[in-house]
Amino acid sequence: MDIIHSKTNQNDMKLNPEDAPKNYLYCFATDEQCPQCKECLRSRVAKFPLKLRKSAKPVTFTVDPRYIASLQGKSACTLFRSAAPKLFARGMSRLYDEVPGKLTNELRWRVQNCFSCRSFYFSSRKGDRLISPDEQQKIAAVFQQLCPNIQPVYDSFEEAFEW
Repeated sequence: MDIIHSKTNQNDMKLNPEDAPKNYLYCFATDEQCPQCKECLRSRVAKFPLKLRKSAKPVTFTVDPRYIASLQGKSACTLFRSAAPKLFARGMSRLYDEVPGKLTNELRWRVQNCFSCRSFYFSSRKGDRLISPDEQQKIAAVFQQLCPNIQPVYDSFEEAFEW
């Protein structure tokens, strides 16, 4: 199992606004308005100057400032996204290698249900799509239920932002 870390630690990993998904929700709250502003991915990517972006868009999806004003407490924002990189898995070409033949079909069906759609499962299996930490936990739970002595095996791991 290869472990590939894009960067050695959170401070070294560069945030690139070009990596944000299409129609990503930005937050322009200030430090005074939001106590989580400095740790929020939505806020950090919104602060990049337009001139640093290859494709400056005239329209941006943003958090309503009235929503920010209505929040009370540090953990109140339901739209918060941590700016800390997470460890994602890539590829599942060997996921079923150690699974007994009679359990393979049931396990494969349940692992497919760990993803929001079948196409995400297949693109994740091929390595075209990263497997989120949440999806990894769901897959581990399926393995624990059906074959508790076998751990899921991924092709590699890499750090990325959870947009």
